[in-house]
Amino acid sequence: MRRPSPVVTTATLLRRTGERTFIASLPNGKEIIAHVRTREAAKADSLRDGQEVRVELTTYDFSIGRIAGL
Repeated sequence: MRRPSPVVTTATLLRRTGERTFIASLPNGKEIIAHVRTREAAKADSLRDGQEVRVELTTYDFSIGRIAGL
């Protein structure tokens, strides 16, 4: 069975919660946990509060998103 395509949107980073994780706000105001992939962990150092990023959400869980780009 094929995995559904992710939902892609933008989010604004609100605050860092870990080495690779952030609390982010979607355009509708919902706050989510946004994370950077382990293999792209170096990218997390360049991310700042207030920065807008592209996130990918699964259709199963809209509370967690992967940061896919700036």
